[in-house]
Amino acid sequence: MAKRRQKKRTHVKPTEDQLSKVPKSMVIHLGTALQNHSLTQLVKDTRNMMQPHTAINLRERKSNKLKDFVVMAGPLGVSQLMLFSQNEDSGLTHLKMATMPRGPTATFKVSEYSLCKDIANFLKKPKSIGKSSVEFTSPPLLVMNGFTNPKDAEPQEKLIITMFQSMFPPISPQDTKVDTIKRVLLLSRDKETGNIDLRHYVIDTKLVDVSRNVKKLVNIKKQLNKKLPNLSKVKDVADVILDPYAQAGFTSDSEVEDDAIVEVQDNEPALTRPKRKAESQAPEGSASTTTATDASVPVQDHKRKKAVKLTEIGPRMKLELVKIEEGVCSGKVMYHSYITKSKKEINKLDQIHAIKKKEKDARRKQQEANIAKKNEKKLAKKQRRAERKAALERGEKVEEDDESSDDDDNEDEDEPDEVDEDGELFDVDDYQHSD
Repeated sequence: MAKRRQKKRTHVKPTEDQLSKVPKSMVIHLGTALQNHSLTQLVKDTRNMMQPHTAINLRERKSNKLKDFVVMAGPLGVSQLMLFSQNEDSGLTHLKMATMPRGPTATFKVSEYSLCKDIANFLKKPKSIGKSSVEFTSPPLLVMNGFTNPKDAEPQEKLIITMFQSMFPPISPQDTKVDTIKRVLLLSRDKETGNIDLRHYVIDTKLVDVSRNVKKLVNIKKQLNKKLPNLSKVKDVADVILDPYAQAGFTSDSEVEDDAIVEVQDNEPALTRPKRKAESQAPEGSASTTTATDASVPVQDHKRKKAVKLTEIGPRMKLELVKIEEGVCSGKVMYHSYITKSKKEINKLDQIHAIKKKEKDARRKQQEANIAKKNEKKLAKKQRRAERKAALERGEKVEEDDESSDDDDNEDEDEPDEVDEDGELFDVDDYQHSD
């Protein structure tokens, strides 16, 4: 099989700095959500929606914890973590969106959701797209409707707007090509309830300023499996191209509104007018060479009218903001939609969080000191073994008491770890397994 040609002049590979700035996401579900087949399919549909900068083939295990994914997010360059969970008692589904590596985390209640297959069932003409289709080679266009201006919005709404905008790379009007935008992610906020409706569409564009016959000829260039139209009954080509009764790009059963018609700059390379043989062979100073015919004259690019049509492909979700936490799925609650606290309660909680933070820092320092002490013991043990081996090779006698020092690092395991309320010593492991 022949090797596929790669365009090196137009397909420029991005640098490492550009790749590091592109936001990457990871969509997971843990706990009881692993047993819900419908929620598992929702996770897969959400991964398709977040393509191409997401872990599309990620597989979770029952033994995996949230900490495992948080630890691996740093080396993999993940900037957004989306976690689907289900309550064991109530059965409610929640979506947590965390900004890596230090937060914040926004928790949404998924009131309603529809899978991609459900949306394809009730559409008259569904769009069948696989996860490896061309539409998923570029991120979707984020459209936010009903949100307040960030300058005038409340702190929680302003934070939510920033989190949604940071999920996808920013679009530059000067650098971004219109043809690369294939999908639209619509976030519509209800101002009365505050709920957010999430919709996912694919963009279809069709020519409007040409007849149906010309449109068929244009599409044959991109779709080689289509056959040429039958021109046996046509006496002149003008009957095909200049037919005033030919239908436009869309058929009569799906009429195009005036708002859906836009003018798009044609990105095809400019055509050049070749030199004529008479002009190239004419002598210098002749009348034919008085005009500028030494170089080929490019034809100016022209704008074409196209009709834009959006087809929903899913998933569809209705999100309700519950709370916003300071860290990654843990930490101080900065906003809660159901619970309100007074200033005294907030100050008391701040003191509790400050005490917990000090205790956590102290435990971390103690752990680091223990690890350093343990590494020193291991290094000393290796040195003693090397010295003993070298002494044996030289034929010297080695005292057996030296080996007793090799078990110094096991002394900590034999000693008890904690003291209970009665003052008696016990092992932590034995205490945990006694329940």
